[in-house]
Amino acid sequence: MANYLIYPTKVMRITQTYLGSTSHYPHTTGTPKDYPIDEACTDAGREWLYCPCNEMELIRIYGVGNGGTNTIWLQSTSKVDFADSTRGYFTMQVTHPDDSDLERLSVGQKFVRKEKICREGTDGATGNHLHLSGGKGKITGNGWILNSNGKWVLSTTDGPEKPENLFFLDKAFTKVSDSKGLVFRPLPENGGKVTDKSKKQKKKTDLTGNYKVTKASVLNVRTGPGTEYPYLKFDELSKDAQSQVLKLWGVKINGYVKGTVFTVTETKNGWGKSPSGWVSLEYCEKI
Repeated sequence: MANYLIYPTKVMRITQTYLGSTSHYPHTTGTPKDYPIDEACTDAGREWLYCPCNEMELIRIYGVGNGGTNTIWLQSTSKVDFADSTRGYFTMQVTHPDDSDLERLSVGQKFVRKEKICREGTDGATGNHLHLSGGKGKITGNGWILNSNGKWVLSTTDGPEKPENLFFLDKAFTKVSDSKGLVFRPLPENGGKVTDKSKKQKKKTDLTGNYKVTKASVLNVRTGPGTEYPYLKFDELSKDAQSQVLKLWGVKINGYVKGTVFTVTETKNGWGKSPSGWVSLEYCEKI
């Protein structure tokens, strides 16, 4: 069953992304780097951060009562489905909650989907908000590392990732006030379940043919038709796919990058079999 990762607040009002030349710039341009956003929710008040997947565990609490800026780290207890069509463990770093919120939390505490975790705060900040960074995989070390620009960035086994590649937007849960230009993929209808009507429609439609990756920066190519199958590395892709990836991005990438063209010879449950392997057709357009 899918464990979709959803955006963790009821109102999305991002006041700063990882782009531009503001205070997050050193995070994104240093080595290593992460991709933080500032989330201020509805207004200047203190609104809640919610658990974005089936279950997360509080791994570390830092800063309560001392000179450090309050920060917590949470990690999913099982693999989640990310918005970029990959699957794995998820780690989230949350900065600026007030002492009053963190004093009631404890390491090892677990939260279930849409359960309240902590509120926006001003610890180390001038206005109520939360500084959020997300990464794939499990926490490494103490959860952060000092980069070449002197900024503490999230540290995970599979690396920090852009928020729009991690979170789905559950429109029934989150209202978008300001995304600051970031585009979040909507949560699949019915939680990703295929209705009987859609199944019948798929049987009537020939989905084989030529496709182009248009809705994902990088699309995993898997050994079978589903996220439970392992994905292929660059050297395991077809020679044509390798050539396209290098032409489009200039570096070796483990998967089809946006703009890659391929032929589907077989389909199953929304997946297409290409010369390299199986890909989710939800992120592609037929050409």
